[in-house]
Amino acid sequence: MGIERGKIEAAYAEIRRLTEMGDWSAWADLFAEDGTYINSMLKEPICGREALRKFFVAWPSKVVNRPEWVVVDGNRLVVDWNERHNEMRADAPAYRGFQTFVFNDDGLIASYECMFDTAAVAAATAP
Repeated sequence: MGIERGKIEAAYAEIRRLTEMGDWSAWADLFAEDGTYINSMLKEPICGREALRKFFVAWPSKVVNRPEWVVVDGNRLVVDWNERHNEMRADAPAYRGFQTFVFNDDGLIASYECMFDTAAVAAATAP
């Protein structure tokens, strides 16, 4: 069956809006109850909406994530981006990465993967 492309595009617009607001609790509400998150800086995936919420609310309060390209294929959305956030040094360049969202048929995020250059993030946030 699958989800309509327009619903995925609308979900991505909401993801971006909440990211820029830093409303990580509302961001977690976009996930399925059993949603998972894989991040290049984590040893293990985070599983379950409430575990995700607990993890996400510790993120920087203001994030500007600029997509360079976006692809929708079935229930999957892939984004290549560059990002700056409020915990970065002012002279640090934005860092780049990509993220993949897989949506369930209800339009909730079933799986989210975020990969980026961990050395660039460490350099951008170092004192």
